[in-house]
Amino acid sequence: MDRATKAISIFTKALMFVCYGAMLVMLVLTISDVVARHIFNTPMTGVTEWSQMLLIICLTAMAHACVEGRYVAVGAFVERWPKKANFAIEIIMGVAAIVFFLIVGSQLLVAVETSIRFNEAYFVLNVPRWPMYMILGISFLACIPATLVHMHKRIKNYKPPSERDILDDPELAILAMANGKDGEKGGDAK
Repeated sequence: MDRATKAISIFTKALMFVCYGAMLVMLVLTISDVVARHIFNTPMTGVTEWSQMLLIICLTAMAHACVEGRYVAVGAFVERWPKKANFAIEIIMGVAAIVFFLIVGSQLLVAVETSIRFNEAYFVLNVPRWPMYMILGISFLACIPATLVHMHKRIKNYKPPSERDILDDPELAILAMANGKDGEKGGDAK
């Protein structure tokens, strides 16, 4: 599993760099359009559609966010539950996320076939839409193994609250270091 985990992490990091490239191109394109529009009074055609396509390409970074566990958590809700319940909810939500990614990704790949059949294209650029559906579908499907990797890491490194070290909680670790406790359990750090 560790070899597969490493391969998935490398793949998702590569997708993140694809996202960085798309963002850079979008930035240059937008600045060029603003300069052309306001200085030379000749706006560039198709910039909005290119930006839409580049934004879809930026969504390839979703898989890397899943591997890293960069999810949005509602602190006011999550902090009220016990630590064990939080861990169980995180695993349940991971499974729900996998189901969601599978449904959306597979439907986007079905949309590829439909888009090809009906010759869908962007209006100004007259570029076919199906490659964007495919990129978006693959981006969602890539989130499935990425979420599995994150869940595997969380389960592998899980410690019940009673077995945790004081340095596992950032707030307690700061208090412990400020009091000179450097990782000792218990004491004045609480």
